[in-house]
Amino acid sequence: MNNIYADAAFINGAVITAADDGSLTEAVAVKGNKIIYTGTTAGLEKAMRTSAEQRIPVIDLNGRTLMPGIIDTHYHPILFGLIGDGPDASIINTFRTNCKSLADILGLVKEAALIKKPGEWVSMMGYEPTLLPEQRHPSITELDAAAPDNPVHCMHGGGHICVYNSRALAYIGVMKPADAAKYPDDEVEVKDGKLTGIVRGHTHFKLWGHVDYPEEAQKNAALKAQRHCLENGVTSVHDAGEFGGTSYHLMQKLCGSGEFKIRTYMMLHDIFGKARSMEENACWIKLGLMSGLGDTRFRIGPCKFMIDGGSGAPSCGTREPFSHDPSLPREFGWHREEVAEYIKIINDAECQATAHAIGDEAIEYMVGGYEKAFLTNPRPDLRHRIEHCTITDQNLIERMAAMNICPSVNVSSLSKLGKKFVDFYGDERNKYICAIRSMLDSGIRCSLHSDAPSYPAGLAILDAAVNRYDRTNGFQCDRTQAVSVLEAIRCMTYNGAYASFEENIKGSIEQGKLADLIVLSDNVLNIPPEDIHKLKVDITMIDGKIEYEREP
Repeated sequence: MNNIYADAAFINGAVITAADDGSLTEAVAVKGNKIIYTGTTAGLEKAMRTSAEQRIPVIDLNGRTLMPGIIDTHYHPILFGLIGDGPDASIINTFRTNCKSLADILGLVKEAALIKKPGEWVSMMGYEPTLLPEQRHPSITELDAAAPDNPVHCMHGGGHICVYNSRALAYIGVMKPADAAKYPDDEVEVKDGKLTGIVRGHTHFKLWGHVDYPEEAQKNAALKAQRHCLENGVTSVHDAGEFGGTSYHLMQKLCGSGEFKIRTYMMLHDIFGKARSMEENACWIKLGLMSGLGDTRFRIGPCKFMIDGGSGAPSCGTREPFSHDPSLPREFGWHREEVAEYIKIINDAECQATAHAIGDEAIEYMVGGYEKAFLTNPRPDLRHRIEHCTITDQNLIERMAAMNICPSVNVSSLSKLGKKFVDFYGDERNKYICAIRSMLDSGIRCSLHSDAPSYPAGLAILDAAVNRYDRTNGFQCDRTQAVSVLEAIRCMTYNGAYASFEENIKGSIEQGKLADLIVLSDNVLNIPPEDIHKLKVDITMIDGKIEYEREP
């Protein structure tokens, strides 16, 4: 064996390489930002002893798991970081961790209104009405009373439904129930002849666009998200959409300077609505640029658009009505023909395409659109995607596999809303919710994600994929689509790299690849699978440097 000159070494571990051969090993050595050795501890120690008595950091894993860094393929760093618990936050946290009831939410609205000037926005995100004791959204009347002089944006945790007060609705010319007719059906809700304040879909995103989040606030938000990623073992994110040009510029700048250390694959998507997102994608395509432009720190990702609503509340585009309430509107922001035409434009421009599609009908729009584009220009090499890809069936899966579609699956949603999914979608559809098992069996390279801030990141994704257990409600979900620990880790690492055309430089522990590594608090292969949720991340290394160590 040749002598090894390393900068750091890990020994006596349970190393999950996530490589094609599924190999497990004991030791890893790093030189600069690359992995230079994988193998046995004895082999590494022998090689290092003959290397001029090197004095380098040697981390004795004592049987703990070392694995590739997690690649979260749908994460919103800036949006995540803007959320804070107090009334002075850019986006006030109304997730269950901060607000247990509508009274808590309305109390924060009142507090925020007291410290803001008249006319300044009160922006909030996080609540899930079915997890509140009141089992409903706040009302426009309640928000008007809590903040009579301020526009209020009180958004559901999934981001697709929002309750606005009267001052906010005025920004889009909605002052009376008849004004709802200016917008697509069901997007501005009128009930019993009155505005409820509920706004859905692209009309909501358009109205949200009137809320200003300054660049300095966005920068601080990105750095806050970085801490969250490091603590959860996330070394790469696919940024699934932020706030337009300011955000693109900021993220590229932060990644280029090294201030934001999480490797970023940034989708071309503006969360402030259909028109703005299409405009940004059109500019990119007109310039003749293609997905993947950038370096190992920052790359431009797919051209993204948004077809349907959310899995929570719910509002997604399903074939059949919701099981618990068939009267609820199913949101479609794009028509089937529109989707096919747009996919063809992106495919012909040699760019990667993707869209938010949760319901099985919305996913049908995507799969059918890809099939139509491939009739004249088959491009499986572009690794087109579907974001979330939550409710499928075997037919959809097999058609995706035939075109090398790479869905990014929001399995983390099960840990929070799994029990509610049974109510929303019924037993039969739940057999194909987050259908990782069927996707892998069909040869699909699916990746996994958190959709943070909406759902838990890091090892919570692993727990959800393996155990399919709703940790919020203490409920065992249907296990038809459960996968093994090693399969889930491969999806969270190598498949994530494949989805951004980077599997040759990261996503597995192999010689010559980037040293993006994490150490877990135990051997994940030796503990009972149901205890995965108890695991912690002890160390996160990016580019050969330890960026996070958990305090004992």
